[in-house]
Amino acid sequence: MALPNLTNADVVLGSPLLLADYVAKANSGSATTVVSRALKGLEADDVEGSYICFISGPNAGTDRIITDYESTNDGTFTFDALDNTVDNTTTFALVSLDYSGGVDRAKTIIENDLRKQGYDINNFLTEAHLRELLLLKTLSHICRVKRQDADTDDSYHVSYLEFEEAYNQELTNLVADYDSDEDDTIDENEEGVNLGQPVFIR
Repeated sequence: MALPNLTNADVVLGSPLLLADYVAKANSGSATTVVSRALKGLEADDVEGSYICFISGPNAGTDRIITDYESTNDGTFTFDALDNTVDNTTTFALVSLDYSGGVDRAKTIIENDLRKQGYDINNFLTEAHLRELLLLKTLSHICRVKRQDADTDDSYHVSYLEFEEAYNQELTNLVADYDSDEDDTIDENEEGVNLGQPVFIR
């Protein structure tokens, strides 16, 4: 099994104020638009092509690329259709960066860390059990890359240390279904196994 995929919205949900360019609440919308008076007046060239990431409501965890932005009346963002209509309870973020590279790097690190403990990533048959591990390592990696100085005056450095500590704790306390006999099924004795302790590689 491969590690689960994370959208840009999933990553931003981990720390919206740190990773998003803007966070705002929708005043109204549809399946293809968000209207936000709080973000009225942005430059279209700076917004179009960025990601709109939904961090609350039925579209939470979903992102779309902004194809059009109109600011003469209310700030209106247009994008490809969502599964659910946006309303005035929706909170969203704008992100100019694509965080998928950070997700991919985190996957490589996790596979290596698990291998060092004697576990094969392909024997984890339930993606959800590794999702928090992947999110924490992704956030740690992104903050490490964004930091300017390794001191407490740099918010990215401080966040990097916090996410890295949380990742290490999650790895140490990891409980997951693990197909130890490699028969592609999870037997009763393979359900919810505490995998925090290293094992001998067969």
